[in-house]
Amino acid sequence: MSTKGITHSLNLPYLHFIYTLFILYYIIPIHSTPTISNYNVSIVLRDTVPNGSSLISRINGTSPDFNYTFATAWFIPPPSSLPTIPNTHATTYTDGLIVRVVECNANHHSCAGVAHPEWTNAGALAIIGANLNISSSVYPTTEIITLNNISWVGTNPPPHGGTTALWGAADPRISHSSNTGMYYLTWDNCTENCYPHRTTMLSTTNDPFNYSSWIFRGPLLGENPPYSAGASLILRSTPPHYAFISNSDTANIINLAVTNDINGYTGWTLNTTSTNPWMAGRPGMWDSSGVATGAQPELLSTGDYLFIYNIDTGFPYHPSYLGRCSIGWAILDGTDPSKIIARAAVPLLTPQLAWETCGGESGKGPWPMCQEPEVVFSTGMKPLGNDRFLVLYGAADSYVGAVEIMVTFTEDGMDGKE
Repeated sequence: MSTKGITHSLNLPYLHFIYTLFILYYIIPIHSTPTISNYNVSIVLRDTVPNGSSLISRINGTSPDFNYTFATAWFIPPPSSLPTIPNTHATTYTDGLIVRVVECNANHHSCAGVAHPEWTNAGALAIIGANLNISSSVYPTTEIITLNNISWVGTNPPPHGGTTALWGAADPRISHSSNTGMYYLTWDNCTENCYPHRTTMLSTTNDPFNYSSWIFRGPLLGENPPYSAGASLILRSTPPHYAFISNSDTANIINLAVTNDINGYTGWTLNTTSTNPWMAGRPGMWDSSGVATGAQPELLSTGDYLFIYNIDTGFPYHPSYLGRCSIGWAILDGTDPSKIIARAAVPLLTPQLAWETCGGESGKGPWPMCQEPEVVFSTGMKPLGNDRFLVLYGAADSYVGAVEIMVTFTEDGMDGKE
């Protein structure tokens, strides 16, 4: 067949159709709403501390006064309050951490002789400096946690000298507002193993390291709040602002609360209910057992938000690759963060390392008093730049770990990019 014959067989309407497709596909790309196929979150570095060690634990010497360290929030310290770091990796801390610490857990072993029996079960909050930068020659380090680091963030501590755990502070999460210059810390008042009630509280400060500057604002959801178990916040330059609030001590659903005035502190209004939640477990999926809010959402280069969440398979522990708790991710719409535009098809992080499964750290042997086997649970995250993040998590409710992750976004019909 000659080329002349081919040319004659292509009529003008057909050529115009092909040309239009070329323009639409290559010259004027059509951007659809991102879906799970557009986003991916992957692990860059599974254990960011050398020699198989956790970031914080009693067994590695970073928490000599406490058997257990776990749920950890991250913040950027005000420049004027950066303390000196006592090691060779840096001259000052670049980061601040708020760590849930527990002296002893009477459900697991004897707590005779502990310094603070009034909060032995629920724990307290320790505020410390850290350097969480990562490179080929630098790894994350933290200040050593002692009783001197405990802060009750604007409220009075439980009465000292009691023989039972009256109440304590649990599971901190913190966000900063560039508009107000304030830090907003959510944490839970947990009594007697968090039963019959658990309440998410709010405390604020302009400098987390200045303990006297903390102001206790009361329950996040106002007077007579419902049972809640942690809240992560998105504080935007213009309202509305968003709170993602767990409703269960294990994991069930995440509700959404909104406010237009963060200066009102406790004026958050629930927009969802237990029968119509913002996020729930998906039947037949890895997170079917229920969900719990994770670290504070962080902005991506696409303008959307990375949202980390947790699952809890609950009591009693059911052996599986998911363990007791695992970590997943979702992407929230940058214009309207109430919209979930992508969500993990598989877990991001499951308990695998020895100190996550309730074993020991490399070269240090087992730690026989870990609280809960097979747990990884996140309440803090540091942006590292270029859509990379350091996710902080509690392991076996006894250690603090850190994993580096990366978010990639794929334009429709194009290769992925960071």
